[in-house]
Amino acid sequence: MTNTDILLEDLEDVLDDATSIPLSKKCAVDVEKIKTIIEDIRLNTPQETKQAKAIVDSRNTILEEAKKEAADIIEQAKAEARDLVARDEITKTAQAEAADILANANEQGKQFIADAQAQASDILNNATTQANEMVTSAQNKSREMLTAVNNYADDTLLSIDDALYKALTDVRRIRDGISNVQRKGK
Repeated sequence: MTNTDILLEDLEDVLDDATSIPLSKKCAVDVEKIKTIIEDIRLNTPQETKQAKAIVDSRNTILEEAKKEAADIIEQAKAEARDLVARDEITKTAQAEAADILANANEQGKQFIADAQAQASDILNNATTQANEMVTSAQNKSREMLTAVNNYADDTLLSIDDALYKALTDVRRIRDGISNVQRKGK
């Protein structure tokens, strides 16, 4: 699991732990905690990019190792062919066997390099796709959460405004009632 995934789970936890506002479908969240997590997501995004670069570097190492191994196989095949010619005095047979060994070694070396290149390319493509998906997902979740926080703040301020208006209306009504009682009492 990547750091970005962990941070997104932390963000979901903050939203899950939000305090419910009575008589409302709204919840109170710790805005500072959400902003901190979003900032951590932004800071961790380059880490995912570094991981993709490490995969590319790994691909290059695999290719170099494959080329070296192919060269070693070819060199070993040449040495074996020379030994056959030197040991057996039947030169034509030895040369034919050496040519076959060399051809097989070349073919195996080429196949090994092709397989390593294909594998490295697949790893790089998968890593790039995964990194892009994680960045897109993090950005989308960040936008969604920011929108949710803004909507919540707007709704909360509207509720507070309504409550203050009702309270002020009640205070005025009570004050008028007291004034009326005082006037009648005189």
